[in-house]
Amino acid sequence: MGKLTLRFNQYFPQTKALIVSQIGDQCDVQFDNYQTGRQDSGDRVRRDLCRDALNCILDKLDGTTAYNLQAANVLLGLTPTMLSLLGNAPPEIALLAWSGRPALAFLLNVGAPVVAVAGTFKYQHPLEVLTYGGGSSPFPTVTGVKSVLIAIVEYLLAMAAAVNVALLAFDMSTKGVYVPNCGRTWYAFLWVYLCLVLHPLALFTFWSRVRITRSSEPRSWISSETRHCASHSGITYGVKEDTYLSLFLDWILSHGAIIQIIFGTLVLSATTLISTPDAMKVVGRYAASAILCRLILMYELYGLRAAVAAGTVHLAKESKTVE
Repeated sequence: MGKLTLRFNQYFPQTKALIVSQIGDQCDVQFDNYQTGRQDSGDRVRRDLCRDALNCILDKLDGTTAYNLQAANVLLGLTPTMLSLLGNAPPEIALLAWSGRPALAFLLNVGAPVVAVAGTFKYQHPLEVLTYGGGSSPFPTVTGVKSVLIAIVEYLLAMAAAVNVALLAFDMSTKGVYVPNCGRTWYAFLWVYLCLVLHPLALFTFWSRVRITRSSEPRSWISSETRHCASHSGITYGVKEDTYLSLFLDWILSHGAIIQIIFGTLVLSATTLISTPDAMKVVGRYAASAILCRLILMYELYGLRAAVAAGTVHLAKESKTVE
């Protein structure tokens, strides 16, 4: 991924207008050197060629445009923290996965890759979400074809959010330039897909703290994935006693989440050649994916709370009271 050819060939829309109008063909030599020389050169030479092309662009821009790019860096640097306020808490995603919807949970995790740090650092009761608000509100029962159709819509929306995040990482890597290491294009991907490390860790942490028993197993994986949490029955959730392992896993998960935010802040705030209007669109698209995934997760967990209130899903005696 360090040899993508789109760099200095494609730009974000508003940024392209600024660069073309102010630079013209003044940096064509540097661009050609980068495009031709990097293919057969080492990392250090590639980085130097990229830096020469970037410096040529920045030197030719006027002061107003330079401030425009700097304002975009500030906005992008705040994005990981903002997404953590919109994201899903690891115990919630893990609860959905262990409740028979692992594929949907995975897509929601990728579509909203920055987890809710506030929920991560709070050492909360792992089943707190099932008792929040009492779960007494009615929830419409959906079965049969309607249930399958709703599940399909959920998967399509979650996949759309995940694809949107992947495309944004591609745009940030190829249309923008990560200044500390100009020759590399994978930093935005690394930030986003750190969630692939945190997700299994969240699942293992939840498993170490929660006991799940079923009176009967689902007929198949597909039937489980297309069955809404509100229609679950015969499941009992209980809390295991804390162990050194569960405490250690929770500590690792909490610090892993904050490391992802810090790394994302570094990567996005150090990415240039993106104007403020373009940065606003990028932030809006990240936020849209996070909100969409959050709504899907809230819908499923609300249904699970309703199942608890209806008595079709049970909490073990020691799990009913949340400290």
